[in-house]
Amino acid sequence: MNLHYNEHFIFLRQSYEDVGNKTWLNDDFKQNDLDISRDLFTDKSLALRKPVPKKLEVFALLSGLPFTEEFCINLVAIQDKISDILNNILQYWVLPSNFGVEYCVFKWPNEKWIDSRMRIIEKELSTLNYPPFRFSIKGIQINPDGCIIAKGYDKGRVIFNIRERLKANLTILPKRQSGWAHIPIGRILEPIGSKKFGDLRRLVKKLSNDLIASEEINTVKFVHETRWYMEEKSILSEFQLN
Repeated sequence: MNLHYNEHFIFLRQSYEDVGNKTWLNDDFKQNDLDISRDLFTDKSLALRKPVPKKLEVFALLSGLPFTEEFCINLVAIQDKISDILNNILQYWVLPSNFGVEYCVFKWPNEKWIDSRMRIIEKELSTLNYPPFRFSIKGIQINPDGCIIAKGYDKGRVIFNIRERLKANLTILPKRQSGWAHIPIGRILEPIGSKKFGDLRRLVKKLSNDLIASEEINTVKFVHETRWYMEEKSILSEFQLN
């Protein structure tokens, strides 16, 4: 079935829009919303206007890290378009080598980790039996807190199917999980003024129907992240989709 008319595609598109459309109800970002984004970066780096993500500990399952060169180049082009509008506004951009799409999180920063869970998780991941799939980025979204994402769509619903299987089979899995298939690409970290806000809105609308990047995904990666936005991480295991 054509991606554009697939039920899963329609669900995902609506889910993205339910959040993204809230941004444009105002004429600029609100400081209390942006504080959510600012809290991901060290105070010193914000004061120096060179944002550095905070240290943390997260265990998660992702694909990408990195994607292909062509895929990353297309996303970087979008980052550049937004940055041109923002100009000297405080902003943070995810490095191309750190672009990833998240299936699930096994541990959030505020949770305790027990090392014996590694074996349980890897055993479950080794039994995954899903085919490689086409992953496409169609449009971008900017959330009220300044989070910028590339809107991802997983053909055949593979990301969602894997997520649901892990939720059903792993009792250790945190209840809080993503309901999307997006790639985080950046953060806006201060109000930008109504002129730039309007320009940003027009860019997002212009790109809303564009196929920005697409590639076949054939592996998933069990990742230990120690600084936000994958700036410090290690790949614990990699599993083939087949």
